[in-house]
Order: sequence, then structure tokens, then C-alpha cells
Amino acid sequence: MIRQITDEEVGATLTPELAIQSQRAAFSLPSEVPSRIILHQLVSDSTLFKPAAVSTPSGKTHVGMKVVSVRPNNPPPLPTVPGTILMLDDVTGIVNAIIDATLLTAIRTAAGSAVATMALRGPSKVTETLAVFGAGMQGVQHARHLLHSYPSIKTVYIINRTLPRAESAIAALKNEYPGPTYVPTLLDDDEKKNEAASESDVICLCTNSSVPLFPSGLLKPTAHINGVGSYTPTMQELDAVTVGSCEKIVLDSFEAKPVGDIAMAIEAGTLNEADLSHTLSSLLKEDPNVTLPASGITFFKSVGVASQDIAAAGFLIEALDSA
Repeated sequence: MIRQITDEEVGATLTPELAIQSQRAAFSLPSEVPSRIILHQLVSDSTLFKPAAVSTPSGKTHVGMKVVSVRPNNPPPLPTVPGTILMLDDVTGIVNAIIDATLLTAIRTAAGSAVATMALRGPSKVTETLAVFGAGMQGVQHARHLLHSYPSIKTVYIINRTLPRAESAIAALKNEYPGPTYVPTLLDDDEKKNEAASESDVICLCTNSSVPLFPSGLLKPTAHINGVGSYTPTMQELDAVTVGSCEKIVLDSFEAKPVGDIAMAIEAGTLNEADLSHTLSSLLKEDPNVTLPASGITFFKSVGVASQDIAAAGFLIEALDSA
């Protein structure tokens, strides 16, 4: 029988701790990630097929494929980017689970950012202020996973285009993490937005912006940035000067190179493509517990890797089986 797992089950089972474990496995253990397949000629927009196989600490292999479609004209309540994960039994090859991928994708992306933050910044360095640009599902999940990873965080800025959505995100976060002070901030309030960026130890960029979210020259010299919102050559959350000033840039895969944040910095001459030598996977495989000294600004740029989806789905299924 094929198990069907809903977003509700994903949210109840794939905790930040479990999700972070899954992403450390996705980036540090052996995996196989073929090129994705895209259908775009005979369909109404585009549909992507993203297969992967991922090893686990127990020696088991999780095999599956994420199917994502882009359908911007879907009427509510249909999602405009519907996604589903198919999981297969590694031995028999038979499909054994179908998983709603919307929430899982947001969780695994945020968990991947948490792994990158701990690798580049270090889990023990004093980290007290967090700024999250974007108050949607991705922004909320990034706040959750960074708050889980750094209990030392005392202040959280949630910066968004509209204040009600920022306040709604904060209400959800307070239920789980009531300790910090939360500050809702409007994206077009330049003074407060720039203050948030300049005060923060960790900054998460979770928007679909095509222009930089804040000007250069604001960040702490030890700040860490996670950029996950931009994914095309014309999208940009971070300006070329700030990207070029980063002491270390790590990509989730080299497919992130053409994205605006990176490509525009190379084009502007502030970033040398030869400096983009590390993916998070190559960094962690040298030593699964590697921690780089937080010397200078660090930047993790993520566009998503299929192994992240399959690792998260595999850990989710194992947790449901053991419940």
C-alpha cells in the first residue's frame, strides 16, 4: 500500500532537530543527484522532475523524486507551485509513499541554511540578533530553525512588505519560541530596515526581490547571510558590493552561480568566479563536524538540491514508522 503523507503530518513530525539532521546527511553523506528534467513545451507552463538517492547514517539509502510544477494562473485555493515527492523502496523499486512537498520544501531549505550557518559561523559563537527578510512560509521556517540552532538569540527582526503578515509570522513564532523580542519591520521603512540589517549577527533573505533588500556597507564584520529567495538571473536580494566583500561564499550547488546575486557580482567585477570553489557538500565532506572561523562576512547561497528533498522525506518516513 502506498502511504500518503500530508503537509499536516510533515509539520507535526519533521521537527527542526530532525530536519537539520536530514540536511546534514544530505550534504555530508554520499548521494546521487542526476540532472533535473523539465517539461515546458506541451504543458501550460513548466513541470520539473528532480530525482535523487541519499545515504543515511544507518547505511540505508533513500530513493525518490520531487515533481514541481509552475502554474501561476491556478485559481485559489490551488497552489501556484504545486509539489509532490514520490518515495521508492530501495530494494524493490516500488513507490511506497507520496508526500505533499510544499511545507517539506520550506523546512528542508531552512534546515539547510541552519547547517550552513553552523558550519560557516560556528554553533558556539555569540549570536544574539537575527533578521529575516520575508514573512512567508520560508521566512517563518528560517526563523524557527535558526532559533532552534542558536538559543542565544535575543532579538528577531521580521522584515516584510506588509506589517500584518510580519505580525502574523511573529505570532506563530512566539508560540514555539516565546523568549526573544520580536520586531515587525516594514520593508519600505529604510531607517528601521537598515538598522535591523546592521545590528544582526545572522541575516536570512527569503523574498522574490529583483533589487537588493538593503544597501552595502551596513553589515557587522562577522555577519552571516543565508540567501534562498532568488533563483533566476534577474532576481537579486544582495547587492554586488556586499557579495564581493564576503570573506567566504559557499553554494548549495554550482547551479547557484547563474542566479542574480552571484552573477551580477561577477559581472560588476566585485566577485571573482574562481573564488566560488566550495559547495556546502564539499565543505562538510572534508569533516562532517567542520566549523570555519567566523572571520569576515560569510554568505550561503541556496537554490535547492534534490538530495535535500529526498533526505528530508526519508527521515520523515523513518520517524513516522518509529512513532
